[in-house]
Amino acid sequence: MSGLDPEIQRAQEHYARRGARSRGNAGRRIAALGVFVAIVAAVAIVVVTTLHLHPFGATRHGHPATGPTGPTKPVVPPRPAGLATTSAGVLSAPLSRVAAVRYGTGGALLLGGFDATGAPTDAVQNFQGSITSAGTLPTATGSAVAAVLGGDVYLFGGESSTIYQLSGTSFEIAGNLPAATADAAIATVADTAYVIGGYSGTTELNTIVAFTPGSPPQTVATLPVTLRYATAASVGGLVYVIGGESAGVPADTVYRFDPATNTVTSFTKLPHARDREAAAALRGRIYVIGGQSASGTRSRAIYSISPSTGAVGLAGILPVALADAAAVTGGGAIIVAGGTGSSGAPVASIYQIKRPSP
Repeated sequence: MSGLDPEIQRAQEHYARRGARSRGNAGRRIAALGVFVAIVAAVAIVVVTTLHLHPFGATRHGHPATGPTGPTKPVVPPRPAGLATTSAGVLSAPLSRVAAVRYGTGGALLLGGFDATGAPTDAVQNFQGSITSAGTLPTATGSAVAAVLGGDVYLFGGESSTIYQLSGTSFEIAGNLPAATADAAIATVADTAYVIGGYSGTTELNTIVAFTPGSPPQTVATLPVTLRYATAASVGGLVYVIGGESAGVPADTVYRFDPATNTVTSFTKLPHARDREAAAALRGRIYVIGGQSASGTRSRAIYSISPSTGAVGLAGILPVALADAAAVTGGGAIIVAGGTGSSGAPVASIYQIKRPSP
């Protein structure tokens, strides 16, 4: 099946085998139990007859006693459900590599992106259950990244080094990155955005650039390798940098960056190397959504990463294979917008991913 990682296929095969084993074992257990019950019943009849017992609580006059006749059957909790993905709307047109931030009441602001011809666009779209136009960018931009800092929206790079600040309905230049930066990852901690890796137009980048409104951007750390098409999310004041492409090859490493010490360490690994994936944090966990393998196959997998243990597991399956999508957390769910489908063409879909309540 297209877009199914080996991890998904193994999980499905595992549950199918386990179900078959359970049915076979259940049949054998029922047969054995029947024999056991018959033996116990026969012994009980002999004992009751011999000792003149009243096992069902009958009184000496033959009236039944009050009260329960046996222990209450224990309640077995159901197996927890995985992530639920539902269709939530559509963009004004198919787009990939859109910049996105949480915006409004549980919605998202979507900026730029590449259209079906591969050209960058200047559209700004507001998603609050449905899409409405929210203006235009100063210039058409794809593969930029965005963040909300101090209540304002900032757009970083794309095919340039410019940092724009959304002021009302217009954009103002707020600074410049050290180099032109496309295909980067971004995460925020407090009122600082960290622009991670990317592509300058000629070379892959390994820098982590910090930007706090009112101060110039500065490179605060470097990754062990160059990374393009990676993704990132922050939990508990730490930034997790996931997958991406290094020297043209998808990676499976998850790095952890500590802004307090400006140090980068290897944290854990994905089950399968991938780039062009999206990620967002929800209820203290990080979810890695879709992506593309070294063969160019797009994935339907959603993986969960535990920031406390580094454990990585399959958490859900997208309705379709997807890469190059944008993902933000809003309204207790993850909003996934646009991207490229299994054919490589941009899509207009907007999905909402929710985690069941504990």
